[in-house]
Amino acid sequence: MAQLIRALNSAGIEQFRAYLARLRGGIAADPPRSLLEDANFSVELPADVEVGTQRLSSRFVLGNYLCEALDRLRPEEIERNIGLWAWMSLFLFDQVCPVAKEGSRRPGQDYRHIPEFSYRYRYRHLLYGPYQVYRRHRGFSILLLSGPMHSESAIYHEITSRQDLIANRGVIEAAIELYMDRKRRGPRQGSQQSHAAPGSIRRFVRVLQQLDVNYDVYGMSGKDIVSLLPGEFDVWLNRGQTTLRF
Repeated sequence: MAQLIRALNSAGIEQFRAYLARLRGGIAADPPRSLLEDANFSVELPADVEVGTQRLSSRFVLGNYLCEALDRLRPEEIERNIGLWAWMSLFLFDQVCPVAKEGSRRPGQDYRHIPEFSYRYRYRHLLYGPYQVYRRHRGFSILLLSGPMHSESAIYHEITSRQDLIANRGVIEAAIELYMDRKRRGPRQGSQQSHAAPGSIRRFVRVLQQLDVNYDVYGMSGKDIVSLLPGEFDVWLNRGQTTLRF
């Protein structure tokens, strides 16, 4: 079912925030969906833009969907619009905070649903983050945005938590070359282990930081970056696998 997108106002955001606190306190309650259309808690947007409740199979699909859905809005109506993204989170709450087997919801911190636009947390919002990553990298975001809507992978967290990494296409290409299982179209097994694991995503980030002392790593292509990596990464190279097409 499609619905016109609105934005929660300050009162609506506080109501949503209070609901998240109740969930963390162990109180089972349905999302306050009445806020979505109540003029006391939400406002119309300048353009009529619809969003649907269909199930979205991954964060990658989500990113593409949001870019298409919000295309009619001006950038200033999207960027740093806390009310818009809080409204979207409430509208899609069953997907960003699904009911677990025991019947509870685990929302995590507020910034997963009500965005904070400081760099530390901006990509942690479960909708705004995938939207921004997909808008910047399109098909090349497939590795970072693998997995379900309600959780972020270690690869996503390691790359998006560093502004110089998420802004660089070569880094994204190198990560795909190393860690993308092309058949599963998701991270290769073992690639998201702790930083001590040779060749893992956390080692990749730390090695890039070391290499940047002597090389212009963030101006290189993915292939050039891979060529500089030490031998511990050789086992991860996707030799012989099908080439991804974006």
